[in-house]
This record gives sequence, structure tokens and C-alpha cells, in this order.
Amino acid sequence: MASVAAARAVPVGSGLRGLQRTLPLVVILGATGTGKSTLALQLGQRLGGEIVSADSMQVYEGLDIITNKVSAQEQRICRHHMISFVDPLVTNYTVVDFRNRATALIEDIFARDKIPIVVGGTNYYIESLLWKVLVNTKPQEMGTEKVIDRKVELEKEDGLVLHKRLSQVDPEMAAKLHPHDKRKVARSLQVFEETGISHSEFLHRQHTEEGGGPLGGPLKFSNPCILWLHADQAVLDERLDKRVDDMLAAGLLEELRDFHRRYNQKNVSENSQDYQHGIFQSIGFKEFHEYLITEGKCTLETSNQLLKKGIEALKQVTKRYARKQNRWVKNRFLSRPQAYSHSNKDAIQ
Repeated sequence: MASVAAARAVPVGSGLRGLQRTLPLVVILGATGTGKSTLALQLGQRLGGEIVSADSMQVYEGLDIITNKVSAQEQRICRHHMISFVDPLVTNYTVVDFRNRATALIEDIFARDKIPIVVGGTNYYIESLLWKVLVNTKPQEMGTEKVIDRKVELEKEDGLVLHKRLSQVDPEMAAKLHPHDKRKVARSLQVFEETGISHSEFLHRQHTEEGGGPLGGPLKFSNPCILWLHADQAVLDERLDKRVDDMLAAGLLEELRDFHRRYNQKNVSENSQDYQHGIFQSIGFKEFHEYLITEGKCTLETSNQLLKKGIEALKQVTKRYARKQNRWVKNRFLSRPQAYSHSNKDAIQ
């Protein structure tokens, strides 16, 4: 990697003052279980950098084991950002919120003559930092404290109705989205309602900017070094199964029980649990739903069967997610040759 080699050759310290823009933005992406966090720590120590987590579930407080957060000891080895700072009951934290906070952090790290190392498996979070791809919308204030997220409000409506409404204001975007993909349909409607400009028009404008292309706008940082960690699928599947077993040994069940008792039990009793937003959509929490709500209320044999079912479900969904992450990299990151014309064309490997 040319960028990493250059970074090693340049001493990090006061001598770099005024030259921080020549430093690379290091990005480590790849499927869960490929060793991204370990590599980030190694590079952080070697390059004197700071790590910016790009994981949509690690931003929330709680569920440290199931979201595979780095330990306190690892965080002492190298400074980490964007971990455990959002209340677990917040359900409207968005990629735009992440992009705004993380971008400011990256700018600050550069200003201190250090190398920012972005690492995580939430690829659309990483994409939001690398390219100009997002459309800004603002939440609507109601009264003095309550803030309404229009997208969340729209998602409560019927999907077919939403899609028909979108086809009237943005037929191009409606043609690309399935009526059952309510979250994306709602997002496109939100963009139009809050800006007066169709979502597809915003994307066209980004694509036509210098450095833009079919998949989004131009690069936001001039010297990125993007590392894609990839493993043979059979090897990765075995590794992921072992990771679930290691999580169980580390106290996963107690973590799930405690989180369920503190944050989800009341919602379940009111039949208002929501596994589609916020930290409640974490892989590994909803898979144990039946086990958690029946524990102590059924026979030991039934409870053990539900536990086994949850463990197997966690292993299967984790492996499916790893495949999804790799498809995203291939379809979104590797399909942007025009994005590297002003940078390292071999940046992703």
C-alpha cells in the first residue's frame, strides 16, 4: 500500500505541523470476523494514529459483547472514538448524525498532526465519510424538547401508500425501490418533504460534481488509503461460529438478560417492542427474543431448546451478514473506479 508506506516513512510529531493534509485517511473495512479491529490497533500503534469506529451498533451504550466492542484495555493502547456515546433508548440516531460527528473528529485528528484510522463493518457509515453521498435533512422540533423524525413517522404508514405517494413526487426513485422497502421509500419521501427537492435530483447533482460518478459524489478527503480485509468464506464461517461460542463464554447471556430487563421488558409487556431501530436491531438481541421473554416461565427443557435455537440463529444470521457486507464492498466500493482518479487507484485491495 503506497499510502501506508508513505505514512511509515514520515515521522509523526510536531515536524508535520502545517502538512497534515498530506497524511492519509486510513480506512479498514470488511466482513465481521476478518480482524479489522486488530489491524486498526496495530496501525494505530505503528502510525501514532487515532481510531474512529464506523459501526452503527457500537455507537450505543450497552450490549458490549454482542456488538463486539474493543475492550477498555485496547482503548488504552490506542485512542478510540465513536463508541458508547448514544443512549440505548434513542431510536432515531442516523447515518447523517454519524457523518457529521465523525467528520468533525477526523478534521480534529488531522489538525493535531495525527492519522485518523476509520474501522468498522457498517459500510454505509464508511461510505458517508469517504464520499459526498448523503442528503441533509433536519428533524422537526415540536414544543420545547420533543423532536420528530419524519422518516420514523412515515414508516408507520402503509408501505404501498407510501410508494404510491413517492411515485407522484419522485417517479425515478420510486421505480428503483420496491414498495415493501419501507425504510428507503420513507427516506426518499422525507428528503422531498423537508427540502422540496426530489431525492433523485439530489443524487444527480452529486454525480455530476467533479470527481462524482454513478454511485455518488466526489471524495471528501484527498488522500485515502482503503484496506479491504477478505477471508475465504469457509474459513470465515468457522471463525464466526467460534466467535459466537467465545461471546457465550464471555457472559453474553447475562448481558442480554440485563439489557432486556432494563430496556425491553416493558415494551414486550405492552407488545410494542421494536427490533427495526436503534440498538434493538443488533444482531444477536432479537434472535434471543423467545428465550428472554419465557425464561423462568417455562420448563427447563423448553428454555434450553429456545436457548439452543437462539444460538443457532445468531450463528446463521452472523454468517449471512458477513456475506452481505462483502457484497456491499464489491457492489459499492469496488465499482467506483472514477473515485480514485485523483488518488491511489489501487487503494482498495
